[in-house]
Amino acid sequence: CVLDNVLHDTWFVVAHFHYVMSLGSYISIIIMFIWWWPLITGVSLNKYLLQCQCILSNIGFNMCFFPMHYFGLCGLPRRVCVYESSYNWINTICSVGSFISAFSGCFFVFILWDSLVNRNEILGSYGTSGAITSIMLSPIAYHNNFFTYYFSVDYTYGQYFMDWKDNVYIGSFRGYLV
Repeated sequence: CVLDNVLHDTWFVVAHFHYVMSLGSYISIIIMFIWWWPLITGVSLNKYLLQCQCILSNIGFNMCFFPMHYFGLCGLPRRVCVYESSYNWINTICSVGSFISAFSGCFFVFILWDSLVNRNEILGSYGTSGAITSIMLSPIAYHNNFFTYYFSVDYTYGQYFMDWKDNVYIGSFRGYLV
């Protein structure tokens, strides 16, 4: 509770918030692109460039947000218009880290563009898990329906169950075979 009173309304709160929110959302978006880009486009990303981008973004984010924790531990309040000149070098480190983070985001867009230009195509399936995306060929076709239903289903009177066994339709409605 003492630490809460000391760090309340300081830059420590700002630093922690930005670590959690910006890194969480940024990394989630990057991972989503790394996983789904080959499935959607059918081309793979350069893993060496991705590793460089990961290292670069980690350096940038830590240079940007870690010194803010020091601001908070020094007792610097959040809502101050003019700071002491002794904090200029730390503010410069935060600014450089911010530019490195922005550059790593642009570098990731370049990696996506590079994969489309070089056309490193994926042949066959992508991934090794038991998910349905593993059994699909890459890229996934525009119309990727396993079955085409030639009838409409009325869901107004309870649960309706449909299944296919050996290319024969088996269905039940309220326990009755249809």
